[in-house]
Amino acid sequence: MGKPFYIGTREKMLQTRSPTVGFPSSKQGFSNQVNFLNGGASVRRSRASHKRYEMSWDSFSRDEARVILDLADQVYGVGDIFWHDPFVADRNCLPQWWGTPATGLDDGLPLNGGVRGTAVATPTNSLGFPVQSIAYTCAGAGRSVWIPIPVGHTAWVGAYGVNGTGGQVIATPTTGATTVGAATVLTLLSVTNPVRFNHSVAASGGFTGVLVSLGGTGTVTLSGLMVQVLLDGVTPKTGGFISGQGHSGCQFVAQPDYTPFSYAFDTVGVVAEFVETGGWSQ
Repeated sequence: MGKPFYIGTREKMLQTRSPTVGFPSSKQGFSNQVNFLNGGASVRRSRASHKRYEMSWDSFSRDEARVILDLADQVYGVGDIFWHDPFVADRNCLPQWWGTPATGLDDGLPLNGGVRGTAVATPTNSLGFPVQSIAYTCAGAGRSVWIPIPVGHTAWVGAYGVNGTGGQVIATPTTGATTVGAATVLTLLSVTNPVRFNHSVAASGGFTGVLVSLGGTGTVTLSGLMVQVLLDGVTPKTGGFISGQGHSGCQFVAQPDYTPFSYAFDTVGVVAEFVETGGWSQ
């Protein structure tokens, strides 16, 4: 039996077996190359990107396969698909453009709704933070991103930058699609502080995820954000900045491929492709 794999919607997270070895995940965005008559070249490409994934299961039982097939049929909700990715969970579960907020200075989604911020040089540090930070003037709810928390795990949340005049990074525990717990306004950590997190949300509290959002009224300067989802009892390591490695919610590109292998051994194969759409649907 493979290790458990948690996948589902905000309405309902499900457990099945981990995909077969080989879990391609690529960043994709706009790219265009122009070749000049004098032999030179120029490339234009987006700074921001979305993720694309391909998952396959080679020896599923029919009942195990139904988890993926039912998700594609929206049996468990019509919203985005999320999963707990063990290759990302102990690094930074946030999408690239959340982990590095300054992406919003260019073509990335601005965290402050549709209003882009202002570039600010990140203070000198030895922890590898992005060289640019972004200053926002918030006027209410901005964008948000949801991270699932499987049973037996705790989400650790940290935001780095400069607390301003009322702009806020907020962490809100959630249960299911609509039930929320008490929101916590994060105190921003300094980019010279190797302690990565100052807030946690545990599944043992009855929560299935944590919603990270930008809000408040006033200014705030952001250098980086990190979320790790670790087994209960595991203390996050200190250290430098880790860029966002996760996604903001995905959709099935098409119905999964389903291949019966052996009726005698009750084995089938499933291949599913996902593309990140969550951030762009807000």
